[in-house]
Amino acid sequence: MSECKRKIIYVVGLSHSGSTVLDMLLTTSGRAVGLGQVWTVLREDLERSRARQCSCGASATECKFWGRVLDRLSQLPASASGQGRYQIVLETIDRLYGTEVAIIDSSKHAEHLATLMRIPNVAVAVLHNMKDVRSFTISTLDNNARKGYGRALPEKIFYQWYRDNRASYDLAGRSLGRPPIRVMYEGLCLSIDAVAARLAANLGEDYIDVSAALNCGQTHIISGNRLRLPETGKLTRLAYDSRWLVRREWLRPYALMPMVRKYNEQCLREFGNVL
Repeated sequence: MSECKRKIIYVVGLSHSGSTVLDMLLTTSGRAVGLGQVWTVLREDLERSRARQCSCGASATECKFWGRVLDRLSQLPASASGQGRYQIVLETIDRLYGTEVAIIDSSKHAEHLATLMRIPNVAVAVLHNMKDVRSFTISTLDNNARKGYGRALPEKIFYQWYRDNRASYDLAGRSLGRPPIRVMYEGLCLSIDAVAARLAANLGEDYIDVSAALNCGQTHIISGNRLRLPETGKLTRLAYDSRWLVRREWLRPYALMPMVRKYNEQCLREFGNVL
């Protein structure tokens, strides 16, 4: 009899594309624990990680999961490998939740897949999370303004969206030996039943309970969208971010960059032209 493997559902894609929503959704059936951007935590300064707030409601140091992980990470030498650091995450999940539960890691960067694939007794499934380039552009512009980064050209955002999403998809496919499963933010918000069924068929389990509150599952996300936090009170139900429908910044690049427009429409068609 073959040994049961720990399942990691790894989310690749760009920031501001709905990965935190996807992370939380995949925990609603109780078959997975959401951990957010694991690799961000494993690579950053420990003091910064300790100052973070967890989606479970505790501070990172008081969180029953991350508190233990951070303590063990502090005992490692600076030269410890990424695989060794990730092994601490897996061992802590084993102790707290057992070996049957899946892990949702929404670290986004496809280059970390090579490390995950080398960990013994692990089965990795990859979701390529995307957002319509029009909505993505407005989200990026507003986030830059909120953080005081200055205003980027919408054309530049369009091109980066096109280049980086294609690169993530291709790299994930090469690492796995097969294409990742595409998940559009628009599909999650506007066609959740169909997307949940599609994911269940591809992942072999029903991870999304479409009738459940978005924040009902087990999550320990200390690196992710700020709306993960209980005090925001916003991520209890899916709500589509429709800001782009009343904005104009995306109109010129959408008209002048046909290769981006074609790729965007191709991805949306996978979800029945939800927009």
